[in-house]
Amino acid sequence: MTLRTRIAVVAAGAVAVAVVLVSLGAFFVTGRELRSEIDAALMERMTLIQRAAEDVRPFVRGTRPGIVIPGGRSGPQFDTVYYQLVLEDGQVVSPQGQDLELPPVTMSDIGDGLRLTDARIDGVHVRMISDEVGGIGVLQIARPLTEVDETLSGLAIGLLTIGVVGTALAGVIGLVVARSSLKPIDDLTQAAEHVAETQSLGERIELERKDEVGRLAEAFNTMLGALEESRLQQRRLVRDAGHELRTPLTALRMNVEMLARNDLPGRERDQLLGAATEEVEALSLLVGEVVDLATDRYADEPMEDLSMRTVVDDAVARAQRRFDRSIEVSGNGAAVRARPLSLGRAVDNLLDNANKWSPEGGLISVRVDGGRVAVSDVGPGIAEGDRERVFDRFYRASEARAMPGSGLGLSIVKQIAVDHGGTVFVEDGNPRGATVGFEIPTL
Repeated sequence: MTLRTRIAVVAAGAVAVAVVLVSLGAFFVTGRELRSEIDAALMERMTLIQRAAEDVRPFVRGTRPGIVIPGGRSGPQFDTVYYQLVLEDGQVVSPQGQDLELPPVTMSDIGDGLRLTDARIDGVHVRMISDEVGGIGVLQIARPLTEVDETLSGLAIGLLTIGVVGTALAGVIGLVVARSSLKPIDDLTQAAEHVAETQSLGERIELERKDEVGRLAEAFNTMLGALEESRLQQRRLVRDAGHELRTPLTALRMNVEMLARNDLPGRERDQLLGAATEEVEALSLLVGEVVDLATDRYADEPMEDLSMRTVVDDAVARAQRRFDRSIEVSGNGAAVRARPLSLGRAVDNLLDNANKWSPEGGLISVRVDGGRVAVSDVGPGIAEGDRERVFDRFYRASEARAMPGSGLGLSIVKQIAVDHGGTVFVEDGNPRGATVGFEIPTL
């Protein structure tokens, strides 16, 4: 069953329930009102007869053919009324010509008050009132409910017809409304199917709406945009990685080919082995960083409350063991919510970058301020035109092309900072060199 069919069925069902409830209410209220009118007429007739008890006694003695009700009102509620008097000795007396014999009711049946009951006599549905009259006996007055039953039957048929028609109409209207309302969702479905079939992530849903469907279309477009950007970055990463891998692989192959020659002197062979070892190490570093960048291997690491100064101090201690260089740390770090290994890797890469650009014996300075970490070197600095691209993947300034490195260190810093809701920055050093760092939110 399609979604629009389910909506139409739900709409029809809701209308059907509402119609049934309203119809039942109208039916019972109408029946109660009609019966109330009959009961009021019967009680009024009983009251008038009780006041005219002297008129009843001649009737009981048989001197009068019927019962005279003084001051009575005319109307359909007084048409076709049946009377019956049950005397104390059990004798039943009814007017002459009455074609309906009522079931006798004794004084013990009615108890202390009048009694209103329904009865079916010779197939006629009647409403009957019974009460004591003037110490003579129990008077019974009955009024047929034929008109009430016919009215209620006609009302039931009318309400049933209205319910059936209303439910069918609600189903049709629900189907039309569902088809109109779900048209944008159909467009989304077709677009999703087209993307799945063609793998074309450039498709977009043009839908100017401010409701939930519009938000869904906007979210779908955003998702497609993110997927398209992810694919472009993936292709760019593969292309750039292939380009960067080609150079060390070429050099390594040439060295291996040279080593395969048997006529090389021992010293030259040792030099080629050293160069090949360096190329293998460079390849290992590059492949490792490419994998880290492509898979974001720190993303699954749980978040913890950390002290930024502690993270920086640990990274500085590791760097001093690797570089054998003086590193100065200042400032106070704040508490941050971060992934320990990921954040430590970002600081490690900043220190590696500063070490690469600082001359031998040059001081590296690290400034910690809340969630901000700034690493300064005393190297040649970064040209104005290169500052916007130093965090791009595989980007290397012209001065850095002859230096070791993959061009991925600062791009990894940027990815880690963004994953933590932060930013990266590049500034002029003081008094010379460059300052590179990142900043993430604090607790």
